[in-house]
Amino acid sequence: MSVWTPFTGGQMEYWRQVRESGGFNLEGISVPRGTTGLMPYDCEREDVRYPYPVLVERYARFGLHRYNMCYGTNLQFHHLKKVSLTMICQATYFITLAACDPATSPVTLELGVAEGCRKPCRSLNLTCFIARPLGTPSEPVQLPNTELMDDAQLPCWPSDFNDTQRFYEVKESELQDNDWIRLYLELALCTNDRNLEVSDLSQLQIVNVAIEGIQGNATLQAAAANVYITFKGLAMSRVGEHVVRKVIVRRAINELTGCMTLLGGYGFSIGEATEERFIPRPSFISLYEAGKIVPFRGPMTGQPLGGFIGRKAIELGLFPDYRQD
Repeated sequence: MSVWTPFTGGQMEYWRQVRESGGFNLEGISVPRGTTGLMPYDCEREDVRYPYPVLVERYARFGLHRYNMCYGTNLQFHHLKKVSLTMICQATYFITLAACDPATSPVTLELGVAEGCRKPCRSLNLTCFIARPLGTPSEPVQLPNTELMDDAQLPCWPSDFNDTQRFYEVKESELQDNDWIRLYLELALCTNDRNLEVSDLSQLQIVNVAIEGIQGNATLQAAAANVYITFKGLAMSRVGEHVVRKVIVRRAINELTGCMTLLGGYGFSIGEATEERFIPRPSFISLYEAGKIVPFRGPMTGQPLGGFIGRKAIELGLFPDYRQD
């Protein structure tokens, strides 16, 4: 038997209002004390800072991509208007953005993007479950069951792409007209390292792209497809930016719900041993040596840092003021 208290009553009322708002219009909804609710941000205000802006913009572009594929439009991203997100590890984002098309008037879209379970070999797991124009009548929001895709496996990298019935190799001239390919690459990298900046992504160069049709012949617009991307320009894990690396992204669209899911991960540089196939997230030591982080400044007390990583960190000077109690 449930017991009603002012706290549980406040929780129930808060989430009722969130469901009715669809997760997008939270300005007049107050969060009860002690509740981990949705955190709203006004992205058009210069004084507002929200978590991982580079990643959030790519999530917005992913939702716009889903809208364009489902409705046959060619809307282009203009800017973010606002975003609300759940404050949990696998977050859900309710995004409002402005999009434009030279042939039509500007459009405001509402997008819902949910993160699924991330694994070492599959950092990218996203589902777009809402993509609609602002003002579209809708039912109370229901979050997608992202666990349905958690056991899906990415394919191994093919030995070649010579089978033209199975693979379509994208021409260089087609890359500009299909900017979703670069978006998939950036999503695979940003979900693996959320601290990547626009300057890091601007250095990426796509070398080759092949598309494998899962339900029929391979085409650029196949609803279900594996996308194989080789690229260079990313310097991580002590390997230079000139090295060619691999990304695999699987795209699937649920015809009943309209949800689009992307699963992906990025692998070893070409020419290296590929038994494990995937690059681990770089350690803070690798980041320090690459100039990505600075040493901790200030006194630190407590138990000595243990193991090889701890000794190496002290030797490198990451904790110059470290002392044992």
